[in-house]
Amino acid sequence: MAQVTMGVDLSTLVNALLEGNIDAIIAAAREHLQREEQVDVLIGRLGLIAVQGDPDGHPSITLAAAAMLSRLLHTIPAPIDTDKHSAELALPLLVQALLSAIPAIRAGHQAQSQYPDPLFPSELPEGKTVNEMMHQAVYKNDALLAERLLFGLYGSGADYRTTEVRAYEGIATTFQNAGHPLMLAVRGFQLLDAVEWGNRAPNILHWLAPHLPLRPDSDEPAWVRSVREYTGDQAHSVVSIRTRLSTPKNASALSLRQLIISDADTTKVCQGVYDALIKGEASPQAVGAVIALAAADILEYVPDTDRALFVRVAHGLLFSAAVRQVFQRVQDVEALNLLFTSAAFVNALHKEVIGNGAQRQPVPASKGASSTAIAGGGLIAAAQLETVASQLKAQDLGGALATAQRYFRLGHDPRALFATIALVASSIDSVDDQGHTLQIVQAAAEEYISWSQHRLPETNIEGLLLVALRAAAFGKRDTIVSQL
Repeated sequence: MAQVTMGVDLSTLVNALLEGNIDAIIAAAREHLQREEQVDVLIGRLGLIAVQGDPDGHPSITLAAAAMLSRLLHTIPAPIDTDKHSAELALPLLVQALLSAIPAIRAGHQAQSQYPDPLFPSELPEGKTVNEMMHQAVYKNDALLAERLLFGLYGSGADYRTTEVRAYEGIATTFQNAGHPLMLAVRGFQLLDAVEWGNRAPNILHWLAPHLPLRPDSDEPAWVRSVREYTGDQAHSVVSIRTRLSTPKNASALSLRQLIISDADTTKVCQGVYDALIKGEASPQAVGAVIALAAADILEYVPDTDRALFVRVAHGLLFSAAVRQVFQRVQDVEALNLLFTSAAFVNALHKEVIGNGAQRQPVPASKGASSTAIAGGGLIAAAQLETVASQLKAQDLGGALATAQRYFRLGHDPRALFATIALVASSIDSVDDQGHTLQIVQAAAEEYISWSQHRLPETNIEGLLLVALRAAAFGKRDTIVSQL
């Protein structure tokens, strides 16, 4: 099906985007969906145009979020009043993502990309490795060298994950622009996954490379220097994980959650990550998942009335979820330093939020009976999902949470719930919020759905669900998409 969608003519939709004609965009998007074309591939193909005109990065990773969330939509059961699953179910998600990318698609459609000569591994100075050269490019602000190295790996026929991990490893102990370089890397490669790599990788590599190096005016916080000092000490080497043969003891990562949301200094937090990974023998994915859960905990101190603060603090979850996703994609030891950076960032956010006198927000109460015929959605999954959607649209966060809790107690599929949340989140104006609502729902969904895969003891992860519900319930509404 993906290969079929790769050959679909997108000219009508692209022309509508270039013109900014919203009615034409909706009509063209609807036509593609009615032909049952694969949504993530459609978004991925348009994303490869957008990245060529997107120096900021938010439009492209919003497209990536929509593409990944669209993969959950098939799990939503048919509405209770029909036995047919609408082919147009994804329309709000598709249209909202495209609206956020119109300027980037316009610029990308006109762009004439010029790629640099690749620097192949065989051409490196004697005794130098790609890792060492990538570090040089990052720390000396040499975007051209970074791009040449990535193109060299790609051009040499190296496994695409090798190309990917070199980008991750190069910035593993850097932190600028609220962590966006790493988020752009992970989500950009997800966007590329939607269309498969092949000869389309240069678009993403060319777009990503300028974001990797540390700029002279970098806003790196003081704590990241402590991370570099800690990880640079050979006494804290993590290379022994390469030869580990025992089954991961992931329960040993759980104590890291409380350490991160404490006033511990950066070095102590790094030691906690090291102890979980090496002494406790937890897997990198489990450690990353616990860090992301701690990031969700911090958002409980942010009131719903301060959307700007909610989005800013949610970058802890966006970053830590991207880091955890790294270890779902690659297994290279060189990327493990990202876990130290992730934990330190979330810890710094916690101290900032608590230092400003924030108090934990009470669990929201329902506004009253559901507007649907069956309060709480009854027992049927489809009815409960419809109830959650209506409650979120009414900003009845307490009611939506209660219905979601009931949905899970009955053993229904979490993917369908997060898909429903994503569809409601599609009504939030992505131009106004730079696509952060969809990005936050994507991160929370990934972390919640993947939690059971980490073989961790039973843990309350409701904070991740609450983040997604809050992201979808509040924010500036897009009146046009809301009516689709």
